[in-house]
Amino acid sequence: MRLGFLHTHGLERNTVTRPARREKKVDHRGEQKISVKIWRPLIARFNDKVMTACLRRDLYLARVLTHELPYLDQEISVPNSAAAQRFVDDRLDGMDRQLVSLALPPTLTAQLKDICIRKRIVRDAFFNRVFFLLAARPRVLDALLFPNNPDWRAEIWSEYRNDGPFFQNGFYPLEPEVNPFWALRTAFEVQAEEDKAVEDYVDPASGNEVRVTRDITGAVMPVPGIYSTVFTVPKGQTELLGLSCFLPDPYIPGTPAAEALTSKLDELLKELEA
Repeated sequence: MRLGFLHTHGLERNTVTRPARREKKVDHRGEQKISVKIWRPLIARFNDKVMTACLRRDLYLARVLTHELPYLDQEISVPNSAAAQRFVDDRLDGMDRQLVSLALPPTLTAQLKDICIRKRIVRDAFFNRVFFLLAARPRVLDALLFPNNPDWRAEIWSEYRNDGPFFQNGFYPLEPEVNPFWALRTAFEVQAEEDKAVEDYVDPASGNEVRVTRDITGAVMPVPGIYSTVFTVPKGQTELLGLSCFLPDPYIPGTPAAEALTSKLDELLKELEA
């Protein structure tokens, strides 16, 4: 499989090995061992970065997940449809992946399981997403998350250079805050504050009030964020829909939502031509 878009940005293929049998157990430290399948070029690059940073991979990942899981639950404000969940799982299965064993606190794995069930998130899609966000080169993230705002880093630095991790990590070097996506998330929050299409919405399933936006057909969508934004790449290059924590139904060919979106686009084009 061609790596296309990502191959040119330093995510190279690794040697294929036969995965071990999946198992789940609790080791002597009280950590739960789980098996996840990670895209091969992604796990290779992530492991290299962790080694270079002199970090213990699973302990660092546990710190990241402790911070990120509440955000995952918040950002995926609208659950995936069952069709979208199946579609993401199918696309993920089509990627060349390696079985990886992770030792994580049982409280974290239970929290993630609960979120994935409620929001119909493919668990391994989430892990691949996190590994991608941690390992991909900045210009790749820029192209996928902020294609229409190449200057987002300068804007965030100018506005928030004295806040959050910039302040704490500078004054307390041995007590850094493990918040690797602070800048990315802040950029999305600034964007949402300026977006007049963002609205408060009462989720009929939970009764909770959440922030949402809508597509051109009026369908409710999560506000764009690091987990809710769909990774789209140029035609003919490596598809990344298998890394979706949320996937709108119009992305699924043949569904009523896809047909409704096509019909709406045709209607808008006719109005422009009139």
